[in-house]
Amino acid sequence: MSRAIPLSRRAFLGSSTAAVMAGCAPRGLFTAPIIGAVTDTQNILMATNRATFDSTDRIDGLNFFDLGIAVPRNRAPGEVPVEGPNAFALSEQTQISSDTELRRALGSSQGDPLVVWVHGFNNTSAEAVYRHAQMVTDTNLKGPQLSFVWPSRASASGYLFDRDSALQSRSALEDLFIRLGRVWNGQITVVAHSLGCMLAMEALVRMRLQNRAVVLDSLVLLQPDIAPEVFDSQVSDISPLPKSSLLVISGRDPALFVSARLAQTSNRVGTDVDQIEKYEDQGFRVVDLTEVDDAGDNHLVALTSPTVLEFMRISNAA
Repeated sequence: MSRAIPLSRRAFLGSSTAAVMAGCAPRGLFTAPIIGAVTDTQNILMATNRATFDSTDRIDGLNFFDLGIAVPRNRAPGEVPVEGPNAFALSEQTQISSDTELRRALGSSQGDPLVVWVHGFNNTSAEAVYRHAQMVTDTNLKGPQLSFVWPSRASASGYLFDRDSALQSRSALEDLFIRLGRVWNGQITVVAHSLGCMLAMEALVRMRLQNRAVVLDSLVLLQPDIAPEVFDSQVSDISPLPKSSLLVISGRDPALFVSARLAQTSNRVGTDVDQIEKYEDQGFRVVDLTEVDDAGDNHLVALTSPTVLEFMRISNAA
């Protein structure tokens, strides 16, 4: 095992900017569709502990919205364009203020699970929801969709702020799981990415330690930004895991390499390809995407690789 290389905060911020997102890149915002754009509408419910749509201020409660997302047809699988005629956009929005309205928005279970998406580091609210809509469209997911949008700084230099926000958001995500247990009578699948994996695991730990039933049927963790020893402790506290638990890793994740160096450790769970057998023993089905070479983002291989997306689309259609 290689020794961790100390990294100054200044060097980390420079490295993370290059590894995660260029500073001059356009950012996703909730804007109206361009007239004449060829799109399909994907309904996404949003639960957020942001003070407003675009705020980074944290609140204690949750606000719910029913969103219509315009998904452009003229784009490659895995892409989420945020400007120009083929950009993702917000076509409609309605605030939800009661369990009755939330139950109505979710609809009745038709055998397809409710999918809860928990985004990772450096996301605007729109980017988090647009990525969820892209995932649904490109993999042919069925059933209701809900994005949990926590207060990211939406900046490549905001990593420490985002870690604090993810930790602050544990109780809000726990409250969401409890509320969904009241209003939804079907299965629930959580799909989390990067720092969102840490947030999801911590919310489940809180529920177990308070002797609350974990209502999840499936848990999917995409390239988690969690220290392996912390993850081992979380898994032990949560045990037993949801009956279907999937861990997706990649040994070529530049963002997680930077995160590991900041923490002065050798790796994160999302890059821990040498410990697959251990994670399988813990109850996860592990998928190693290190050799996938067509991903648009090596920090989110499963949702930006046309090859992987096509495989998931075929599997969902079966």
